[in-house]
Amino acid sequence: MSAGRAAEVRVYAVVGEESWLRRQEVDRIVGAHLRPEERALNLDQLDAGEVDVLEILTRADTLPFFGDRRVVVVREVDRMPTQAQDRLASYLEAGSPPSVLVLEAASLDRRRRLWAVLQRVAEVVEARPLDPRGAARWVASRMQQLGKRITGEAARTLVAAVGTDLHALAREVDKLAAYAVDRPVVDVRDVEAVASHGAEVSVFALTDAVAAGDAVAALRALHTLLQRESPVGLVALLASHFRALLYAQALWAKRATPVQVREVLSSRAWLYGRYQEQVRRLGRERLAELYQRIERTDLQLKMSVGVPEVSVQQLVVQLCGAGARPQARAEDLPMNAEGAGDRGPRRLG
Repeated sequence: MSAGRAAEVRVYAVVGEESWLRRQEVDRIVGAHLRPEERALNLDQLDAGEVDVLEILTRADTLPFFGDRRVVVVREVDRMPTQAQDRLASYLEAGSPPSVLVLEAASLDRRRRLWAVLQRVAEVVEARPLDPRGAARWVASRMQQLGKRITGEAARTLVAAVGTDLHALAREVDKLAAYAVDRPVVDVRDVEAVASHGAEVSVFALTDAVAAGDAVAALRALHTLLQRESPVGLVALLASHFRALLYAQALWAKRATPVQVREVLSSRAWLYGRYQEQVRRLGRERLAELYQRIERTDLQLKMSVGVPEVSVQQLVVQLCGAGARPQARAEDLPMNAEGAGDRGPRRLG
């Protein structure tokens, strides 16, 4: 924002579900109007759910102390009663306040008068949640701010494991940067070693071995996963993974559009191509059987039947035996669908 633009705007509304982006935007606006040394006297921050609307209006009407500008930030405006919101709307309609007024909220009822007034008198900034691709770009940007680079695959893997909430991603990025120490590049192995829920994506190594019928590699991957997951938790991760494979199989069978893939797989949509590859390697006719084996083991563990670690090891060996089948032909299941390559699903016919 230019200094001229900052001088012109007196009212801002920062609205949206993504709290991290809201906070960043509010900080940016404050920084555009006040230098750090001016904030002690000329920055007020209020919680709309804890103060009366008259207090907000009084602060907005107060002239700056020993400076050119004064900023009043009002958080959680959506907590204000309807009558108070209407009073604020009337105040804003009467003209620009002496202070710069920044209104922040997770959401505002767009049928209400306040929203209509803000559309006319305020600069409205919407802090919408990021989709998985946007979140991966955000991860890369934050990692760069910390003096490191993260590979594209690692950024996508982190988002798949953690989700798109930026507060959670920020914590994981900070952990990864600290873990990498002097290394300039963070890769997938770092994500699998450090990130919360990283085991969810590490399951790919295990299921790749299952698809190849390689019991030795599968048990090695199992040993690594059991360092951080309980047997019950690991079986739950396997069940979740195989459900995703079944979804991917069904999506391809119906020639799903990229939008449909995102609706079904959500933050895992970028893994669609990788899921398809595993479906091909396992053989589509085997997926239901493998999933049933996992469910039976899950039930046994919940009923405290047998030694958990042994039950999981037996399950993995059984999966390797059942998974070692002739692979489906590549042409039966085209790759590079949404999120995993350069092309989306082709429409046939």
